[in-house]
Amino acid sequence: MERSRTAFDHWMHKHYFTFRDTRGRNITVQCNLCLPKINILSTARDSTSNLKKHLECHSPCQMRKRQHSEMSEPEPLFLPPKRLKSVVWEYFGYLKDPGGTILVDGYPVCRMCRKKVSARAGNTSNMMHHLRDHHPKEFAKLNCHSPCQMRKRQHSEMSEPEPLFLPPKRLKSVVWEYFGYLKDPGGTILVDGYPVCRTCRKKVSAPGGNTSNMMHHLRDHHPKEFAKLNRKHSVACRKRIRDAPSSDGPSNYGPSILENQTEESSDTKDAKADPTIYYQTQSRLNALVFNFIVEDVQPISILEQPGFRKLIEALSRGKKVMNRSAFVTRLDVAFDKMKGELKAKLDKVQTLCTTADIWSVQDRSYFGMTCHWLEDNLERKSAALACTRIPISYTCETIIAKIQEIHSSFNIESKVQATVTDNGNNFVKAFKEFSSEDDQEVEDSRFEDLGSILCDGEMGGDFFLSYFLPPHQRCAAQTLNLIASKDLADAVSKGPTGKLHSSATAKCAAIWHKSHSSVEAAEAMESIAKMTITVPCLNKWSSEYYAVNKLMSLTDSQLNELTEALGVTGFTPDETAYLTEYTDVFKPVAFALDLLHGEEKCFLGIVIPTLLTLKRKLEEKAANTRLFSKVIENTVEAIDSRFKQVFDSSDARLATATMPQFRLWWLPEDEREALRAQLITEVVQVDQGTEETETNGGSVHEDEFFSYGPGSSGNKSGKREAAEEVWLYLQGTNKDLKCLNEFPGVKKVFIKFNTTLPSSVPVQHLFSNGANAVTPKGHHLSDEQFERVLLLRYNSKITTALE
Repeated sequence: MERSRTAFDHWMHKHYFTFRDTRGRNITVQCNLCLPKINILSTARDSTSNLKKHLECHSPCQMRKRQHSEMSEPEPLFLPPKRLKSVVWEYFGYLKDPGGTILVDGYPVCRMCRKKVSARAGNTSNMMHHLRDHHPKEFAKLNCHSPCQMRKRQHSEMSEPEPLFLPPKRLKSVVWEYFGYLKDPGGTILVDGYPVCRTCRKKVSAPGGNTSNMMHHLRDHHPKEFAKLNRKHSVACRKRIRDAPSSDGPSNYGPSILENQTEESSDTKDAKADPTIYYQTQSRLNALVFNFIVEDVQPISILEQPGFRKLIEALSRGKKVMNRSAFVTRLDVAFDKMKGELKAKLDKVQTLCTTADIWSVQDRSYFGMTCHWLEDNLERKSAALACTRIPISYTCETIIAKIQEIHSSFNIESKVQATVTDNGNNFVKAFKEFSSEDDQEVEDSRFEDLGSILCDGEMGGDFFLSYFLPPHQRCAAQTLNLIASKDLADAVSKGPTGKLHSSATAKCAAIWHKSHSSVEAAEAMESIAKMTITVPCLNKWSSEYYAVNKLMSLTDSQLNELTEALGVTGFTPDETAYLTEYTDVFKPVAFALDLLHGEEKCFLGIVIPTLLTLKRKLEEKAANTRLFSKVIENTVEAIDSRFKQVFDSSDARLATATMPQFRLWWLPEDEREALRAQLITEVVQVDQGTEETETNGGSVHEDEFFSYGPGSSGNKSGKREAAEEVWLYLQGTNKDLKCLNEFPGVKKVFIKFNTTLPSSVPVQHLFSNGANAVTPKGHHLSDEQFERVLLLRYNSKITTALE
């Protein structure tokens, strides 16, 4: 059967190809020019465009280059006799006829590939495109010789460039520093609406005094001058507002901006200012204002304040500030985006911990929760999950319900390793009554009919509350602070030095009160002590310790001068000696508190070594102190009592064992073998869990199901490999966390148990802006808006909701 005719059959260049086959609406051909390489091409039956492109890209230019290289003396090319402005003519020219006349036919020849390019009426666009597409190196060199650069060189070669003058009318724009007009032979300034650039001597259209084209010329051709112009313009705006003449002034015409801006600002920040700040779009301005309110937790009412609106409109050159309704709409959209991104991140996380706390401010109570996890590179990530309003008279059932509600809203119920809270009675009672941890008694367990439970509700609502409740982890930082502020303080006050302690601390408190309530007293303290005296925070022992330590760092003469200037009773030698010994003996306690207050590089595995080291250092101090031996004994007993659950916790012990900084060195010799066996078991379990996750949902072959016989990878083989990995890890001495990359099984166990934080400090940061507490009433926000603003602000580092 004879094939139907196609566009290829009538094509003038079909001799470069050999017809191969017809495939539906396309045909396939083989290029003869690419031989011996076999190059099969496809094109439509009614088109040869693909074949034309192949010829243009692969054959003609290459053939012309080869012909040009084979010519011993290529025919010279000449420039046309007219004046040429474009530097592209360096790469093109015309041939001459036998009579010596240049053949200016509108098709100049490329000097590299000898190809003719259409350039009718002197238009050089096609010549530029040819260089860009076929000779990129020459095109890059050509950009270095732009007209502005050539005019600069011509201008620099002129010994005395013709001076430029400003028009005789009053000028408002600072852009005139870079432009001017020429004078005619009679000395008159030629204000023809085409000022000349002082940098490249190019004329720019500026009809009617409009300076837009002049600004665009600087922006496009002289970016450095344009950046300087923007800095001067910002200074000019401030100066014009400050020096604006009053209604009874002598004249309505003050000095021009050019006269006022002869000197540049010395501010180094202005030198780095973004020159595009005045060219922001309205949407970008709205985003900046929205970010300003969210990041600094500003009141929404600021959008309606006239001063703020005038400021933004002046800085943005007339653009409008969004109103309250627009802000609320943008807040809802940003919050939904943030929550969606956060859910997507948490779906990929295997293990995480949460921290929870309750604040009561202005007759309102808020329940806050954050979550934390470790990335594969062991970097800790944090996110805020909620800061929602709860009844002021909340109960432990309210707390448990809120924890479950937040966990389920982010689908993390099964991923939470522990929930860290403070030692408040409501939290302790809630987790004690509804906890589902493994230490509950199981002797009375029995099977129940699920249908009867669902229908009759025999188990009650508490059954469902307790089912997904995560394990409870008390805040180690607050527990140690409780030991220092209560147990230690009680031991000091009841001891033989109780009166001495009371009198010494009372004088310290008087100094702190004076510095806090009187500016003159604070200035006197700074002039005498050469430092700012710290006022301790309430219920924070370490803050009081550092405040006392700072006072005791002063000399006796400075202390006496300070107490006299403030009108406070001076310290006796016994009081000074007591406070000095107090700060020396209990310095390890303050250091341990600082360690446990960390977040990014603080893990559960640091708690036990910190407490053991603290006990050892206090016992060493007891041998050298004459006043605090009994206090130290009581403090060590309080540590053993209050942290007994942590010392006995297998999770905390495994978390410590998987930290390269400690391994098993902190344990007595007789206990190391048991913990090593436990670590091996955990490594085997996490490896099996990873394999199950990878194969979940796929079909399992019969040979893969059974693990008997030669060649099978049974549990014994996996345990042998885990034991070898754990042994190599425990023999190592590298204390850097990065060494865990060499032990993948131990690293997984580390992530599992050290995801838990030792303190609930991060959730407290959710409710504060720097050192100031954030409250909804003070910012005119509803409870829902307040929560959304706080969550957006806290999660701005891990989501893109704030751009």
